[in-house]
Amino acid sequence: MIGVRSTDAADGAVHRLRDKPRLTFNVHQALAVVLLLVAALGISLTLLIQQSMHLAALSNVAVETPNNANATQQRPQSSSDSDEMTDVEPDPEQLPETQTDENSAVTVDDGLVDINTAGLAELQTITGVGPVTAQRIIDYRKTIGRYASVDQLLGVKGIGSKTLEKIRGQVTVR
Repeated sequence: MIGVRSTDAADGAVHRLRDKPRLTFNVHQALAVVLLLVAALGISLTLLIQQSMHLAALSNVAVETPNNANATQQRPQSSSDSDEMTDVEPDPEQLPETQTDENSAVTVDDGLVDINTAGLAELQTITGVGPVTAQRIIDYRKTIGRYASVDQLLGVKGIGSKTLEKIRGQVTVR
Protein backbone atom coordinates (compact mmCIF):
# COMPACT_ATOMS: atom_id res chain seq x y z
CA MET A 1 0.00 0.00 0.00
CA ILE A 2 1.25 3.38 -0.90
CA GLY A 3 1.28 6.02 1.79
CA VAL A 4 1.22 3.70 4.78
CA ARG A 5 4.86 4.23 5.58
CA SER A 6 6.85 7.37 5.12
CA THR A 7 9.34 5.47 2.96
CA ASP A 8 6.60 4.39 0.53
CA ALA A 9 6.81 7.19 -1.92
CA ALA A 10 5.15 6.83 -5.26
CA ASP A 11 6.67 8.43 -8.24
CA GLY A 12 4.96 11.51 -9.60
CA ALA A 13 3.83 9.68 -12.74
CA VAL A 14 1.17 7.72 -10.84
CA HIS A 15 -0.28 10.91 -9.36
CA ARG A 16 -0.26 12.64 -12.71
CA LEU A 17 -2.13 9.79 -14.39
CA ARG A 18 -4.61 9.64 -11.55
CA ASP A 19 -5.31 13.38 -11.55
CA LYS A 20 -5.31 13.82 -15.34
CA PRO A 21 -8.80 14.46 -16.77
CA ARG A 22 -10.04 11.62 -18.92
CA LEU A 23 -12.06 13.85 -21.21
CA THR A 24 -10.94 17.27 -22.33
CA PHE A 25 -12.82 19.98 -24.16
CA ASN A 26 -11.37 22.92 -25.91
CA VAL A 27 -13.32 26.19 -26.18
CA HIS A 28 -14.89 25.38 -29.55
CA GLN A 29 -16.14 21.99 -28.43
CA ALA A 30 -17.64 23.43 -25.24
CA LEU A 31 -19.39 26.13 -27.27
CA ALA A 32 -20.80 23.49 -29.63
CA VAL A 33 -22.15 21.46 -26.69
CA VAL A 34 -23.77 24.56 -25.15
CA LEU A 35 -25.40 25.50 -28.47
CA LEU A 36 -26.67 21.94 -28.90
CA LEU A 37 -28.21 21.98 -25.42
CA VAL A 38 -29.83 25.39 -26.04
CA ALA A 39 -31.31 24.12 -29.32
CA ALA A 40 -32.68 21.01 -27.56
CA LEU A 41 -34.22 23.20 -24.86
CA GLY A 42 -35.82 25.45 -27.48
CA ILE A 43 -37.32 22.50 -29.32
CA SER A 44 -38.61 21.04 -26.06
CA LEU A 45 -40.28 24.30 -25.05
CA THR A 46 -41.79 24.71 -28.52
CA LEU A 47 -43.33 21.25 -28.37
CA LEU A 48 -44.64 21.91 -24.87
CA ILE A 49 -46.31 25.15 -25.99
CA GLN A 50 -47.84 23.45 -29.03
CA GLN A 51 -49.19 20.66 -26.86
CA SER A 52 -50.73 23.10 -24.38
CA MET A 53 -52.33 25.12 -27.20
CA HIS A 54 -53.76 21.94 -28.70
CA LEU A 55 -55.14 20.87 -25.32
CA ALA A 56 -56.66 24.31 -24.77
CA ALA A 57 -58.28 24.19 -28.21
CA LEU A 58 -59.75 20.77 -27.46
CA SER A 59 -61.07 22.03 -24.12
CA ASN A 60 -62.71 25.01 -25.80
CA VAL A 61 -64.32 22.79 -28.44
CA ALA A 62 -65.68 20.47 -25.75
CA VAL A 63 -67.10 23.40 -23.80
CA GLU A 64 -68.53 25.17 -26.85
CA THR A 65 -70.11 22.07 -28.38
CA PRO A 66 -73.12 21.89 -26.02
CA ASN A 67 -73.80 25.61 -26.44
CA ASN A 68 -73.52 25.38 -30.22
CA ALA A 69 -75.81 22.36 -30.28
CA ASN A 70 -78.46 24.25 -28.32
CA ALA A 71 -78.05 27.28 -30.56
CA THR A 72 -78.53 25.22 -33.72
CA GLN A 73 -81.62 23.61 -32.26
CA GLN A 74 -83.07 26.99 -31.33
CA ARG A 75 -82.36 28.66 -34.67
CA PRO A 76 -84.51 26.34 -36.80
CA GLN A 77 -87.36 26.74 -34.32
CA SER A 78 -87.31 30.52 -34.58
CA SER A 79 -86.99 30.35 -38.36
CA SER A 80 -89.83 27.83 -38.51
CA ASP A 81 -92.03 30.29 -36.59
CA SER A 82 -91.41 32.92 -39.24
CA ASP A 83 -91.85 30.28 -41.97
CA GLU A 84 -95.25 29.28 -40.59
CA MET A 85 -96.52 32.76 -41.28
CA THR A 86 -95.31 32.74 -44.87
CA ASP A 87 -95.11 29.08 -45.90
CA VAL A 88 -97.26 26.10 -44.93
CA GLU A 89 -94.60 23.48 -45.79
CA PRO A 90 -92.39 22.27 -42.92
CA ASP A 91 -88.63 22.61 -43.23
CA PRO A 92 -86.85 19.39 -44.21
CA GLU A 93 -84.11 20.29 -41.70
CA GLN A 94 -86.60 20.32 -38.85
CA LEU A 95 -87.97 16.82 -39.56
CA PRO A 96 -84.71 14.95 -38.93
CA GLU A 97 -84.26 16.89 -35.69
CA THR A 98 -87.62 15.77 -34.38
CA GLN A 99 -86.82 12.23 -35.40
CA THR A 100 -83.53 12.35 -33.51
CA ASP A 101 -85.36 13.82 -30.52
CA GLU A 102 -87.81 10.90 -30.65
CA ASN A 103 -84.92 8.43 -30.93
CA SER A 104 -83.14 10.01 -28.00
CA ALA A 105 -86.35 9.83 -25.98
CA VAL A 106 -86.44 6.10 -26.72
CA THR A 107 -82.82 5.66 -25.64
CA VAL A 108 -83.46 7.60 -22.44
CA ASP A 109 -85.94 4.89 -21.42
CA ASP A 110 -83.19 2.25 -21.34
CA GLY A 111 -82.94 2.60 -17.56
CA LEU A 112 -79.51 4.26 -17.54
CA VAL A 113 -78.99 7.57 -15.78
CA ASP A 114 -77.21 10.21 -17.86
CA ILE A 115 -74.67 11.76 -15.51
CA ASN A 116 -74.49 14.92 -17.64
CA THR A 117 -78.16 15.81 -17.22
CA ALA A 118 -79.23 14.00 -14.06
CA GLY A 119 -80.32 15.96 -11.04
CA LEU A 120 -79.72 15.18 -7.40
CA ALA A 121 -82.79 12.95 -7.06
CA GLU A 122 -81.97 10.98 -10.21
CA LEU A 123 -78.39 10.37 -9.13
CA GLN A 124 -79.58 9.09 -5.76
CA THR A 125 -81.54 6.32 -7.51
CA ILE A 126 -78.21 4.72 -8.45
CA THR A 127 -77.31 2.00 -5.97
CA GLY A 128 -74.21 2.98 -4.03
CA VAL A 129 -74.75 6.72 -4.55
CA GLY A 130 -76.11 8.67 -1.62
CA PRO A 131 -77.01 12.34 -1.36
CA VAL A 132 -73.44 13.44 -0.58
CA THR A 133 -71.92 11.52 -3.50
CA ALA A 134 -74.69 12.71 -5.82
CA GLN A 135 -73.94 16.31 -4.88
CA ARG A 136 -70.22 15.69 -5.45
CA ILE A 137 -70.99 14.28 -8.92
CA ILE A 138 -72.95 17.43 -9.76
CA ASP A 139 -70.24 19.71 -8.35
CA TYR A 140 -67.54 17.89 -10.34
CA ARG A 141 -69.72 18.17 -13.47
CA LYS A 142 -69.92 21.93 -12.93
CA THR A 143 -66.12 22.19 -12.70
CA ILE A 144 -65.34 20.12 -15.81
CA GLY A 145 -68.32 21.14 -17.94
CA ARG A 146 -69.57 17.78 -19.19
CA TYR A 147 -68.51 14.22 -18.60
CA ALA A 148 -66.90 12.73 -21.70
CA SER A 149 -66.98 9.19 -20.30
CA VAL A 150 -68.19 7.32 -17.26
CA ASP A 151 -64.55 6.78 -16.24
CA GLN A 152 -64.31 10.48 -15.32
CA LEU A 153 -66.34 9.65 -12.21
CA LEU A 154 -63.04 8.49 -10.73
CA GLY A 155 -62.24 12.18 -10.26
CA VAL A 156 -65.18 12.55 -7.87
CA LYS A 157 -64.19 12.31 -4.22
CA GLY A 158 -65.71 9.16 -2.74
CA ILE A 159 -65.87 7.18 -5.99
CA GLY A 160 -63.07 4.70 -6.41
CA SER A 161 -62.55 1.92 -8.91
CA LYS A 162 -64.74 -0.53 -6.98
CA THR A 163 -67.63 1.91 -6.70
CA LEU A 164 -67.28 2.84 -10.35
CA GLU A 165 -67.47 -0.80 -11.43
CA LYS A 166 -70.53 -1.26 -9.23
CA ILE A 167 -72.42 1.68 -10.78
CA ARG A 168 -71.08 1.44 -14.35
CA GLY A 169 -74.09 -0.56 -15.57
CA GLN A 170 -76.50 2.04 -14.23
CA VAL A 171 -75.02 5.21 -15.70
CA THR A 172 -74.22 6.54 -19.14
CA VAL A 173 -72.89 9.66 -20.85
CA ARG A 174 -74.89 11.14 -23.70
